[in-house]
Amino acid sequence: MKKLKTWIIFLMMGLTWGILFWLTGSKTPWMMFTPQDKDSGIIVSLGDMAGRNYDRMGFDGGQILYVKNDGTWLVGTANGELRHISGEGSELWSHSVGSGLIRSIALSPDQKTIYAGEKSPDGYLYAISVKSGDVLWKFRSYDVIGGEPDIRADPQVIHISIDQSGNIYAAAYRFTVNPDGQRSYISRILSFDKDGNLRWQFPGEKNMDAWVNWGDVSDQAGRYAFGTANYDKSKIENLEYNKNIYVLDYKDGSLVHEEAIPKAERFMSVTMRNGPSYSPDGKYLTTMTSDGRGMLFDADGHLLWTRTVAKAKEMNGTWFFAAGRDAMFAQEGVLFGTINTFSRDNWQMPAPVIHPSSNSLFLFDRDGNFKFKYTARAEIEEIAPASGVAALAVGRNVRNHNYSAHGAEIISLKDGSRLNFYHTAGPLQSIAISDDGQWVAGIEVPAVTPEGSLLGAYRLHLWNRFENSKG
Repeated sequence: MKKLKTWIIFLMMGLTWGILFWLTGSKTPWMMFTPQDKDSGIIVSLGDMAGRNYDRMGFDGGQILYVKNDGTWLVGTANGELRHISGEGSELWSHSVGSGLIRSIALSPDQKTIYAGEKSPDGYLYAISVKSGDVLWKFRSYDVIGGEPDIRADPQVIHISIDQSGNIYAAAYRFTVNPDGQRSYISRILSFDKDGNLRWQFPGEKNMDAWVNWGDVSDQAGRYAFGTANYDKSKIENLEYNKNIYVLDYKDGSLVHEEAIPKAERFMSVTMRNGPSYSPDGKYLTTMTSDGRGMLFDADGHLLWTRTVAKAKEMNGTWFFAAGRDAMFAQEGVLFGTINTFSRDNWQMPAPVIHPSSNSLFLFDRDGNFKFKYTARAEIEEIAPASGVAALAVGRNVRNHNYSAHGAEIISLKDGSRLNFYHTAGPLQSIAISDDGQWVAGIEVPAVTPEGSLLGAYRLHLWNRFENSKG
C-alpha cells in the first residue's frame, strides 16, 4: 500500500507539471507562482547552470535576437539549446543543437531562417526554420579547421553575418598548443548561399594562424571585413596572418586590403574582440582595440582617425588599463565600449584599482568629435543600439563587487543620460532590443561570491520599457 501511495504521488506531480507546461509553455512552470517585482519583467528559466566564480574572467551567457515580424525572441543558450520565445515568455519551440554551447546566431533578411554556430567537438553551423525549429541544413566546421578533443580544443563558429541576398559569412576558429607549450590559433572564413552550398573560403587552401573573433558584411560596400585577436606569446611578426584588419570582396572572398594597426605605447600587440563593423550605408568601418583605442576606417579598411578613450595608467610600477571591446554604429554616430580594469602583465587577475575609463560607453560623430561618455557601475557585457537609445547588459565589477549594479541599463544616445535600469540578481551577460526601443531582453547568469553566496540563476528577462519603466 505504501508503494502504491508513492506511485500515486509521483503520478499526480507528473500530471500537474504536464498541465502547467501546457498552460504556460515553460519547462519550469512553477516559476509562475514565485513572487516577483514587476520591474523584473517576464522571467523564463533557461535551465541549470553552475554558478561561476565571481572574479573569473569570462562568463558564457548566450545569444539573443529579436524577431520583428512577430515580436518574438530567439535565444541560444550555453546549454546547447536554441529556443524560440514569444513576447509573453512562452516557449514556441526548442531545439538541442549538440553537445556544446551556442556561440553565435544571426537572422536571414526575411527573418524566416536562423543561423546558429556552436562550440563542440563537431563545431556545426546550423540553418534552422524560425517557424518550426526544423534543421534545414548544417555544416561541420571540424572538417575545415579540425579539433583536438584530448586538449578540449573544440572548433567553434564564433560569429555569423548575413547579406541582403541571404548569403552567410561565418568565422570559425579553435586553439592548439605549440611544442613549447604556448597556445596558438587556427581560423577560417566560410561563405555559404542560403541553401548551404559553400561559395568560398578564406584562405582558399589552408587555415589562418590567427584568432578571428568577429566579421561583418556590407552590401553597399560589396565587402566582408574581419579582425584578429592574437593573445599568444609568440611574436606577431612571425605569423603569416599578422595584420589586424582584412577586407575581402564579398562575392568571391578575394583579398582587397589588409591593414596593420600600430601598437599602442606599452603594449606588445594589437588585439580586437567585437569588431570591425560596417556602417549601415557601407561607407565606414569601425573597431575598438583592447588597448583602449577607437578607430574609424573607410570601407576598404584604410584608417581615417583614431581616438584614445582609455590610456594605460601606471601605479607602483604596474600598468593598468580599461580594456576596449565594442565598436558599432548608431544613427547618432560611432559607439565604443570598454570593460573592467586589467593589469597589462596579468589579464586573469582582478586589478586593485578601477581605471577612470573602464565600464564606459563613448559616442563620437563620424568626424571623430566627442559627444558623451557614460560610465556604468560594472562591466558592460554587451551593447545593443536601437532608435535613439542603447541597451547595456551590465555584469560584474570584479574590483568592488557591486552586486546592485547587475542588470539592464537603457541610455539615451542624445545626451548619454540613463533612461531605465532593471536590476537582476546575477550578472546580466547578453542583451537585445527591438528596433523601436520598446522591448528589451537580457540573459542573467548565476555567480558565486568570494563569501560563497550564490547570486541569480540562468534565465531570460523580457522588459517592456513602456510598462516596466523603472529609472
